[in-house]
Amino acid sequence: MPDDQTKPRRRVVGRSKTHAGSHGKTLVLSNPLDRGYLCQKMCGCNAGTTILNTLGHELKQRCTTARIWADEEINQLVWRYKAEVGFSMKTNPPKPLMSIEQPNRPSRFPLGRAMGEGLFKRDLEGRPQKGLLRIPDCIILNATGAELAAMRASGKIDWERLIPVKQNIEIVLEIKFAGDNLKRSQKLAYQEIAGRERFRILKISDCDCGRKRPEPATEPVRVPVITPMKRESEDVRRWYQLLPPQPSPAPPPQPQMPQYGPAEVSSEHRTLAAYLKEHPGKTGVVLVGAILLLIPATRALIVGVAGATLLVTSTVANAAPNQKKKETK
Repeated sequence: MPDDQTKPRRRVVGRSKTHAGSHGKTLVLSNPLDRGYLCQKMCGCNAGTTILNTLGHELKQRCTTARIWADEEINQLVWRYKAEVGFSMKTNPPKPLMSIEQPNRPSRFPLGRAMGEGLFKRDLEGRPQKGLLRIPDCIILNATGAELAAMRASGKIDWERLIPVKQNIEIVLEIKFAGDNLKRSQKLAYQEIAGRERFRILKISDCDCGRKRPEPATEPVRVPVITPMKRESEDVRRWYQLLPPQPSPAPPPQPQMPQYGPAEVSSEHRTLAAYLKEHPGKTGVVLVGAILLLIPATRALIVGVAGATLLVTSTVANAAPNQKKKETK
């Protein structure tokens, strides 16, 4: 038999290669881009996390999920990696459990969605039904990074390609830290979700955590994405989301000076004597009460009406206003 016929065959599935191996052997994730991104998340959580269970143990798998979700939210769900997607195994092929409020996003709480789908109901004999809900650690879509970047740049999103159904799935991935084991029932269920040749496993021992890796690009999208989905209420805060920055307090109000009208003109409220001194040679008529007086320009008169004294000074009366000019007989 020729040597080329004895060699194991391989074929390309998406961007990953399926290598022939022994029966029942699970293949590792070989794509360098996917491996580098996921190992960066796993190594960070393996070094330490603040996400703990009730016994105080670190939940490293949950930490990895939270970091993938954070990248997905920053990129407005236009992301290649979908962490902890719940699948209903009642349908063939299995159906992903999507969010009710955001139909284009997998549910962040698949247990609650599974209860709504009736996956935990008992059978006719009263026994709980098992295996109807499966939650793989990560789903890798077959949409390439260049295609997703073009969608985000244009704002035109092909949401049908971002739903983790069988035709859109490239890899169903199980992530394992030290001490985690893969059950046979899990493996068979994950192979049923997208096909036997698309199931992979990634262990923390497969990642070179001592080597520094560049941070992935997670800049916010500058072009707004128009989607048909409804946004969740802003009052609902998830445990994996950071609180938004609080606005700075408004400055205290400054006291306002009262407005009393225009400033008083210095020429107002002058006495009649001062006016005649400034304007010599003036002849005028003064109306006081019901008495009309004609004031000649050559004389000075003092008229008293109703207890008030009116003083008019002519041009020839250069004396002080309070002096009376004596007439000669």
